[in-house]
Amino acid sequence: MDYREYLFHPVSKHFVDYLVLEIFSNPSDFELLYQLIFDQEEDVAWRAAWACKKVSEKHPEWFTATQFNEITALALSTSHTGLLRGCLWVLNNLALPSPVSVELINACFDWMVSLKYPVAVQSLSMKMLFRICKIEPDFKHELITCLENIDPYSYSAGFNSTRTNVLKGLINK
Repeated sequence: MDYREYLFHPVSKHFVDYLVLEIFSNPSDFELLYQLIFDQEEDVAWRAAWACKKVSEKHPEWFTATQFNEITALALSTSHTGLLRGCLWVLNNLALPSPVSVELINACFDWMVSLKYPVAVQSLSMKMLFRICKIEPDFKHELITCLENIDPYSYSAGFNSTRTNVLKGLINK
């Protein structure tokens, strides 16, 4: 299958699920799909990230530490919010390196509180920071303080739901 050609055209959840099943049937093709998240055509890249998100849910072990770093770099550099969302989904499914990049931590704080990002990016950033607090406990107090000082009326219901759950997880541990 020509994965790039497949992703070049608009796809639905059904088509992405079919592509992921193809990858599961042919694991050696995973690298071909993975490389497409760096494609110059942004629509191909974010659709590939969507498929990689689904792969990372079932097979996070297929991703290497190097790929974690590459996806992090892509997330930090992209201006395409769909691609950023896909990268954050994948990163949230993978084991975190220790130490975690300070640049990623700072970016997650920025993405989380910035109203210019979609709620999915904000919430995924918050979840990533929650996961980071588990291995970097020094950030726990900072994240709690940040979340407690956010004006909930400025954010969506989805953001506030994630905020409530993350705060409960941080305070109850």
